[in-house]
Amino acid sequence: MAAKLENKAAWQTEAQSKLLKVAPGPDQNDPLADEVIIKVAAVAINPSEWKMQDFSYLPLEYPHVLGSDVAGEIFKVGSGVTRFQAGDRVIGHCLGLLYGGARHGSFQAYTACREVVVAKIPDELPFDHAVVLPLGLSTSITGLFEHLALELPSVDRKSLGKTVLIWGGSSSMGSTAIQLAAASGYEVLTTASERNHAYVKSLGASEVFDYSGPGVTKELIQRLSRTDFAGVYDCIGEEHSTRACAEVLSKFGGGVLPTVLWPPNDLPANVKPVLGELNPSSTTVKSLTISAVYATNPGLVPNHVGVEIWRDFVPAALKTGTLQAKPEPKLVDGGLDGIQDAMNLQKKGVSAQKLVVKL
Repeated sequence: MAAKLENKAAWQTEAQSKLLKVAPGPDQNDPLADEVIIKVAAVAINPSEWKMQDFSYLPLEYPHVLGSDVAGEIFKVGSGVTRFQAGDRVIGHCLGLLYGGARHGSFQAYTACREVVVAKIPDELPFDHAVVLPLGLSTSITGLFEHLALELPSVDRKSLGKTVLIWGGSSSMGSTAIQLAAASGYEVLTTASERNHAYVKSLGASEVFDYSGPGVTKELIQRLSRTDFAGVYDCIGEEHSTRACAEVLSKFGGGVLPTVLWPPNDLPANVKPVLGELNPSSTTVKSLTISAVYATNPGLVPNHVGVEIWRDFVPAALKTGTLQAKPEPKLVDGGLDGIQDAMNLQKKGVSAQKLVVKL
């Protein structure tokens, strides 16, 4: 008989506690049929973690294990899982804020993950680089392919002759969204600070606009008027970015505006904002994340575009380089004990980087 798995976790012990406590973790010995257990090699830090810690914007059961991004090796698979086996190198999107509770948080030595949001990674891709991708993938998939209904990405997609605007291209979310839109055959325009222009072009953006310029919205409207405009995605989710995106979209007849935080109420009447992340100012789940849309609902899983992209595109695109593990990781030492330090650093803000902790 195999030895019982001993787990450790960095626990959020109660609502709005500002210090994670490292202690024995959730029991991960018996995965559900559609779960895999991942031996965690690296985790990445997102704004949703420190916002959850500070604001407790969801009614979680405490103690809880936070964390969305994980990279590591498959340790055990559930009875219904056929495409993974022990030892596979993978990335995964942990869904603990909305599904599975503490067992599905990434801030632990062994975590559970639904297999629909797990993908194999190449042997040559380090875990501490690969881990920057999962939440950005899931959220961008929702924004681009569900809400904007873009053509799905492919490693050999030809140009479609249409243009997408990604606001905030050097952010973690924007870095992934640019790559997915470009792999789907769209010309990508984006915004970024001047120091990050070369970076976002390396991801597939054809033209970059300085978001801080006083006339940037007007410039974008003029540039987009010469294209077959397919939509805009707000990867920043602050009031200034959402208003700018809404103004652009309104000039082209309006439509759906995916954004990563809850938008202002007084946008143009022909603009319909939809969320791509959780709302930190609300006690109810108003989000339309990939977690809420399909990954937490078994009945929707087989037909959701996210399943196909995670299953087919992500592994193939990582092999060919069509999808890069970007932005670059900035490592924070300390293992599980260092996660709180990394969360505190993320709260201060990072640019064209993602904070990563190796376990």
